Parts: sequence; structure tokens; C-alpha cells
Amino acid sequence: MPRKHLKSNQDGDTSVEIRDTDIVFECPNCGKQLVIDYRGAGLQINCAKCATQVLVPIPDGMELKDLDLDSGEILKQLFATRRNYQKAELQIQSLKARLAQLQEALVVMQAVVSEGLE
Repeated sequence: MPRKHLKSNQDGDTSVEIRDTDIVFECPNCGKQLVIDYRGAGLQINCAKCATQVLVPIPDGMELKDLDLDSGEILKQLFATRRNYQKAELQIQSLKARLAQLQEALVVMQAVVSEGLE
């Protein structure tokens, strides 16, 4: 599938790969150019720059029924979503454990600094 590229803009955004099937539109609040897969047509998303809720436009000639998937495809996506959720949960647990270690180390460092100042 052919791809297009967006150049960096004045906001410092890096190049973004855009597929011919992607929807490219601007946030009505801040003007940031947003890119989403065509399956996002009609959804509300948060702008990556200003966090305003934005309605993804439906391209001319497209209808929401064009996005309907068969039950097998929906099931595949559900399983993939569950796997990703489980991975994210494990990563959160790992990050929480690391944060606890860093907080303990900070307490020790603060005690050492306090003793050195006395």
C-alpha cells in the first residue's frame, strides 16, 4: 500500500507515515493535523496537542456501514485487545514495583543528605 509522509511542522512534530486509507484532518480547536486509520471515521478522539475531543470526519463517499466487520474479524480483534490489555497490566505492575524501589532509594538519599547537612 503506498505511503505518504508529512514533514515536520512548526510544532516540532516529527515525520508521520500516512497511508492512502488514513483520514487526515485538523483539530478545530488548535489546528494540529491529526491522522487516524479509516476505521476511526465517526469516532470521537482527543487531540494529541490540546486534548480537546474531536469528531473524526467521515470521508466523502464513505458510510459507517462500510466499516462493519464480520463476526470472525471482530472476535480476532477482541482477542488481540485482550492480549494487549494483559501486556499493559503486566507492564503497569512492573512499573509500580520499579517506582516503589526508586521511592525507597530516594528516602535513603534524603536521609544521607540530611545527616551530611547536620
